[in-house]
Amino acid sequence: MAPVLPGITDTAEHIEATVAAIAAAGAGSITPIALHLRPGAREWYLRWLAANRPDLLGLYRERYGDRSYLSRTYQRELTARVRLAAARHGIHRDGSQPEGRREISERPPGDSYTQLALL
Repeated sequence: MAPVLPGITDTAEHIEATVAAIAAAGAGSITPIALHLRPGAREWYLRWLAANRPDLLGLYRERYGDRSYLSRTYQRELTARVRLAAARHGIHRDGSQPEGRREISERPPGDSYTQLALL
């Protein structure tokens, strides 16, 4: 579940909706990953944020400072919130699937695979 954007997609409502969709798709586990702001991406994202969500610039400055990653405390809190939502939607921490959850085949239907062109 990535990237989780502080102040945008880390709200209780967004987490609940995202986890519900992930569970409906048949996931056996969920791992949230908060936004990383490495050099290059950081400057681009902060320009986008200033243009589209200037109300969040202070939050990002406070939470990231000059770092690329959010604090371990924030990441642990986010993980705990996602785990609670996952449990509500029948996704267990150990990856076991409750009754009624569909199994995903490793092979798509059909006899052969076609490699898609990248360019």
